[in-house]
Amino acid sequence: MRSTFHGLELGKRGVIAQQVALNTTGHNISNVNTPGYSRQVAHMVASRPLEYPSVTNTTAAGQLGMGVEVNAIQRIRDIYFDIEFRNQNSAMNESKVINESLSNIEGIVNEPSDNGLAKNVTEFWKAWQVLSKNPSSEDLAARSAVVQQALAMTDSFNHMASQLDTMSSNITARIDVKVSEANSYVTEISELTKQIKHIESGGDDANDLRDKRDYLVDQLSQLGNVKVTETSQTYQITFGTTLVIDNMTSNPVTQAAVAGVTSGQIFGYVQSRDTFVAEYTKQLDLMANTLATGKIEVTLPAGTILPKGMTVPAGAQIDPTNPRKLAAEAKVTVDGLNGLHKLGYTLEEPAANGRDFFVTSDGSSPFTAANIRVNPAIAQDLKLLAASLRVQTVNNPPAPSMDKVIQSNGDMALIIGGLSEKAFNFGADALTASASYGGYYEAVMSQLGIQTDHSKKMTENGELLTNHADSLRQSISGVSPDEETANLIKFQHAYTASARVITVMDELLEKLINGTGVVGR
Repeated sequence: MRSTFHGLELGKRGVIAQQVALNTTGHNISNVNTPGYSRQVAHMVASRPLEYPSVTNTTAAGQLGMGVEVNAIQRIRDIYFDIEFRNQNSAMNESKVINESLSNIEGIVNEPSDNGLAKNVTEFWKAWQVLSKNPSSEDLAARSAVVQQALAMTDSFNHMASQLDTMSSNITARIDVKVSEANSYVTEISELTKQIKHIESGGDDANDLRDKRDYLVDQLSQLGNVKVTETSQTYQITFGTTLVIDNMTSNPVTQAAVAGVTSGQIFGYVQSRDTFVAEYTKQLDLMANTLATGKIEVTLPAGTILPKGMTVPAGAQIDPTNPRKLAAEAKVTVDGLNGLHKLGYTLEEPAANGRDFFVTSDGSSPFTAANIRVNPAIAQDLKLLAASLRVQTVNNPPAPSMDKVIQSNGDMALIIGGLSEKAFNFGADALTASASYGGYYEAVMSQLGIQTDHSKKMTENGELLTNHADSLRQSISGVSPDEETANLIKFQHAYTASARVITVMDELLEKLINGTGVVGR
């Protein structure tokens, strides 16, 4: 026998199911601009039917449909798009950090400009050339210009080294901040995982909590490479090489774990500090040390008076009348500007050879961009600049004879001024073992420019790939206002129709109850 109230049950279930669908659609529309939100769908299925009681009820037709019910509210999400997005997100943020760091290094070196190191070095060589034309004590302006240009050049070295050191320290501080930020995300993800496990253990779907957790994982992927492993029983997140989430437990990201991160902002900062800042600090140190002590071959002109105690260069022709005087030009290898300056003569009386032109601020060795200084004694006494290569012996009996510098000779100043065209030996660790001083600095700046341009292109490509991956993900998980509005109308009509079923059944029952069963009325 059919149930009198079966139709009411059908209508009721239809109304309830369509109402759930309407509420789910309204929830989607409300969160259309919520970051990380995934579209939800009310999954409707036909309710389990009833069979008419009969002897053959297991084989004969005659099941009663029980209407519709919502068996789940599903979150529309594709894990493979999540994986692709997070990988691209990590790579893009790494490129952004490296590009920012290289741009900052470009700002520190400030090339090309009228205040950069290249300009200072050029003016330094020019000052020596000017000094070679008037090396006497009558006009100290040229000597003063040499010292001032030297001070400007060493100040440039010191300033860039200081800025790079500060940048390195700032990057280290940023890494600490990013590690703390990662641990904050890990803590939040761990708490959400516990809530999700608790809710879903009762059979409910924790859709919104899962969205929040996935959004936090997206944020974590900005900092480093993440790997999510999820099954029906487990949920794990690996950050770098560290298992930070293991179901209900969490492990913090430590400074030691940073070494296992291979992409993202943290990796970008580590690369910036340990590769790029360290590289350009090394190059500046190499240039400072090479300028002061690097091997360089120069040609001493005929008539040069060698310092007392100096070994005569191999193959040099010596004047028969003076064992220290070169009869012809000779090539000699010296230890940088310091070694060359010691071959010249100052304006002191009696004549004395020059001393180290550059010294280190703390007396240590080797020279670096941070510690190179102009010899304070030379900066305070311009007569200590060794611009001449010739002396003459002055006899003034009964006083002993002494050497007196020929002030009009500026051969040493001319040789030093000509170092701009000479090839310095920068060593095996340099970009190139042998190059002119200006040419080597141009090579360093060219490398910096190429690396910066490459990082910029990588950032742009990374943004395109990340946006594309996000677009693919949004095409599946994103909320479309137009689609949801259409769904509203669809579910509204279904709701109205189900309500109409209840109305019709109510009218039938009213007729049945009040209009039948009274004989003869």
